[in-house]
Amino acid sequence: MRSPCVPAALALLALTPSLLRAEDVATEARAKAEPAPTTRNFGNLRVGGSTANGNGRPELCLELSPVAFLSVESCGTGSGFLHGDPEPEVAHFRAKLRLASFEVERWGTFQPFLAGGFAEAQVGRDDPGFQFSGTDKRRVATTGPEGGLGLRFLRPLAGGFELVGDFNFSLAWLPHAPELIQPGSTWLPSASLSFGVGF
Repeated sequence: MRSPCVPAALALLALTPSLLRAEDVATEARAKAEPAPTTRNFGNLRVGGSTANGNGRPELCLELSPVAFLSVESCGTGSGFLHGDPEPEVAHFRAKLRLASFEVERWGTFQPFLAGGFAEAQVGRDDPGFQFSGTDKRRVATTGPEGGLGLRFLRPLAGGFELVGDFNFSLAWLPHAPELIQPGSTWLPSASLSFGVGF
């Protein structure tokens, strides 16, 4: 005599693969319907180059992001604290407003942004501080407003860190640059590319 549980067990075994497949399909549908979380960068340190600096030194950038859509950064060659060379350089101090965030499968996240702040041009060892209304006493530094746009790239690495790339164009207005001991142009366009690591 056959136990009444055997047909039920055989029916359950026969249906198990289709039940598992239905669950896989539902999971895949949920994954496609839910957007992937946008990579959030809190801070990064990058190294690269800028057309504004003709001194052959790499440009270093430190960027901090107190909120997801807004960050502040400082970029320059480190003149005055990393090295004492009195070579010409341009330092940038700006806020960056993220306009959007696009996830590209197998690549990472791309984030276009607008930037605004100020740039300091120096043609020698300058005094501390910024000179918005002229040049410093020795006429080696001046500061003016700057605006730009760019594209940030984020790719997750291990342990919560990420690869960060930044490509941007900017235009600074330095009305007192012609008064420097090495006169410069009033309008200073620049492009920069840098890569680094963030978290």
